[in-house]
Amino acid sequence: MTTILGPSLADRDSSGKPSVPVATVFPDDRAIVTEPPTTHGEQRERYLAYLNEQRAARGEPRLEPRQAEELLDRSVDLLTDERGVLIRPDPWRMDLAFAADEILQELAPRERIRFLDVADPRVAGALRRRGENWRMHPPPTSAPQIVQTIRDSRVALRGLPLYYYAKPTGIRYLTLDGLRSLRALDDPSLQQHLREIGQVGSRRNRRGHRELELFLGGSCIAPQEFLAAADLQGAQLRAALEHLLSRFEQAVPPHLRQDDPDDPAWRNRMFACLMGQRDDIIVEEQAGLDPELSMMIQWLPGARIEEGELLLDCAYDQTQRRSGEEPRPSAVVRGLILNLAQEYGDLQYINIGSVLPSPDRPPTREGRREVYVAQLQHRRSPAEVILMIKFLRWGVRERLDAGEALDRAMLLTEEYTQYVQDRRLACRQLGMNLSQSNMTVRKVREVYEGRNSTYLGCIIWSPYLQRDYISGVATNRVLSRKLADADYSVAFARLLGQAAAPNLIIGRSELAGPAIFDAGDEILIEDADGWPAEIAVADHVGTLVDWNHPLESKARDYAAPILRRLPRVGDRQAFVEAYLSGFIVSFTHIQREYQRHRRAFDTLFKHLPRDPGGSLAYRWEQVLQRLATADPTTLAGLIRLEIARAASRDPSA
Repeated sequence: MTTILGPSLADRDSSGKPSVPVATVFPDDRAIVTEPPTTHGEQRERYLAYLNEQRAARGEPRLEPRQAEELLDRSVDLLTDERGVLIRPDPWRMDLAFAADEILQELAPRERIRFLDVADPRVAGALRRRGENWRMHPPPTSAPQIVQTIRDSRVALRGLPLYYYAKPTGIRYLTLDGLRSLRALDDPSLQQHLREIGQVGSRRNRRGHRELELFLGGSCIAPQEFLAAADLQGAQLRAALEHLLSRFEQAVPPHLRQDDPDDPAWRNRMFACLMGQRDDIIVEEQAGLDPELSMMIQWLPGARIEEGELLLDCAYDQTQRRSGEEPRPSAVVRGLILNLAQEYGDLQYINIGSVLPSPDRPPTREGRREVYVAQLQHRRSPAEVILMIKFLRWGVRERLDAGEALDRAMLLTEEYTQYVQDRRLACRQLGMNLSQSNMTVRKVREVYEGRNSTYLGCIIWSPYLQRDYISGVATNRVLSRKLADADYSVAFARLLGQAAAPNLIIGRSELAGPAIFDAGDEILIEDADGWPAEIAVADHVGTLVDWNHPLESKARDYAAPILRRLPRVGDRQAFVEAYLSGFIVSFTHIQREYQRHRRAFDTLFKHLPRDPGGSLAYRWEQVLQRLATADPTTLAGLIRLEIARAASRDPSA
């Protein structure tokens, strides 16, 4: 049984917020302290006093200093928010954090218990090895979410809510505006708050951080100076406050002297502090993934393997969702985990996450759009395996929804799967760099629950593509500071132009017409020195969609990647010339390869039906005819013309 000193963790105030902002767990004693005061250090002292009271009632002596120190050292900090309980672990003692987690699961649903400080590789690694990436507390990613996080971080101690509280570090930040607000207080209240600032600012928490810091003020004012000011009265007290404010103001850059979450500069600095991004901490990229992709992943319950036994997360044990809980992981996700366990054999763990839709892709696309990332660890290999899983756009489920009979839906799905693979082969034949990503087709079992009532409840097998994750950054996410380097931007532009040529030839396009290029599928890979080395294509979606229009009609689409970047590059003219030069060289090379091996190209899909209505064989034939008659120099000239026209309309471009 768990002893709780104070109110329940589930209690809410009149506004619906948690009544218990902080709590402390003592796993060895199965005890939780939730009552005020509201700092973890004071709660530990409160529990120590409670134990000594209990010992005195039994006629036992007080705990010796060594015993008390060991007891307090084995406690675990908790915080709460609207979504549940947050564990702030000691990276060196993850065993204590997991012991606290087991106790908390008796009081709250597991889905509502998450872990903080996941930027620390020791914390992230411990969760990853348990197949529990999904239990990392996700940071906000959009500007509105960040603004709300900043506003929700305002806390009080015994007085006004002056401070912004950083949950990962336990630091309370006092801003210049916060200190200014004390001017409105009467003398006793002002003295109380100055004393509070000095006392809390002079303490360090168990992680070695000061419990209170001046936001952007550094060490411009020592905690003892606040305590000294608190002992003054009347005019001397007010003069001391103004002196402290003047020194604080001098330390803060002028454009950051007002609390304004809507100001990007102030918001980003405050958010970095609240997330624990301090100059003395080195943050490791999440799970070896590109930071942009990491922010788009919603981690789901995974699995770990112990002594050859696959241990699925217990979230899969419950089929019904209790009120207030997050949705249960789907049977499809469970099936993906089982497939990976069967395919890769001797593993330590499997983490899997759902990838949110890219903002650069049209939201109205038809068909299935589920994408997952899987993270595996072999027992006999030090390197993790990261895989991308993407369901085919048109599977059995989608065919049944369209009214097809089950056998017909299965046949059409098999044909479409082969069509997808054939298109990938066509891309390779025309020089598209797909070498970084080996792709295989897999299937997962699921229960049909769609619009076709005839087949409700039937078992169907849904196909998906599984490929290696490409370590790099999407070309449309290359940092502006890198593009500002003239040499870097020229090297990047040349690679981008080289990638544009096969993309144009193969006719990658949306059904509505625009070309698909530089929209997240092209991955820039840098060498060991951080220099552009190659551009690999992760997904060949849209291949052969535009097979019947002149290549010249796409000049504007292929000028767009340059126009988007011109305001940010170091040498605009060199950037344009490098892109067009790379395009011409790549296009010419593909033409020459076609001329050298014409029979191999022409007969690649001769075994497939030829239908002028748009079969793959016919599209391939038209693409090759278009390639044979094209002039890469003329095409580059048209792209250059589009760039010049746009630049004349908008001088900033």
